[in-house]
Amino acid sequence: MVKKPKFNLIILGPAGSGKGTQAELLLKKFGLQFVEAGELVRRGAKKKTKFGFYLKKIHKSGKHLPDKIISQLIYEEFKKLKKNIGVIVDGYPRTIGQAKDLEKIFQEFFPGFLKLAIYIKVSYKEAMRRLLNRAVCQKCKKIFLSREIKICSKCGAKIKTRDYDQDKKAIEKRLRWFKEKVIPAIKFYKKKKNLIEINGEQSIPDVFKEITRYLQHFL
Repeated sequence: MVKKPKFNLIILGPAGSGKGTQAELLLKKFGLQFVEAGELVRRGAKKKTKFGFYLKKIHKSGKHLPDKIISQLIYEEFKKLKKNIGVIVDGYPRTIGQAKDLEKIFQEFFPGFLKLAIYIKVSYKEAMRRLLNRAVCQKCKKIFLSREIKICSKCGAKIKTRDYDQDKKAIEKRLRWFKEKVIPAIKFYKKKKNLIEINGEQSIPDVFKEITRYLQHFL
């Protein structure tokens, strides 16, 4: 029997692209470990320490952490992972500097593993439409693309609109930031020939089918 290669996945895309949903589906299919940068920041912000208060202040302001700080959070989380099972990374890297940091982290903790970056591409107009309709479960954090939904179908908790999804100008700023900062990181992976570009404006099942179809060529 041919042994399947061990691999790591990086999920990239603008806010509203559905990358979190696709990461969850990929986790179920491949049984990988999961590192989500936003969750690391939220978890750290709850700690009653000087660094925790710093993370809380940055998180509430909607600003982005310096490369050095977020890369260190990712590094510390990688220390806790099993070294024989691949990982899906979501919400990081967000700059070319972070992409280079992640290369070093992968090399240290997962030498020999295949690395693939998945870019879920949606237009500015579609991302804006989704974000202006997006809501989230207060408990399990499941995302809903309709604010008409009031109760989570997964856990039964209440649905709410996050503060940073209510302000159109704030959303526009986030999407501009993605174009200015994250696109160069995506080009970094494209140059290394390990980028999979996906049409994110399809249905959730069709996006997932396209991702898994592309993965078969590498795996």
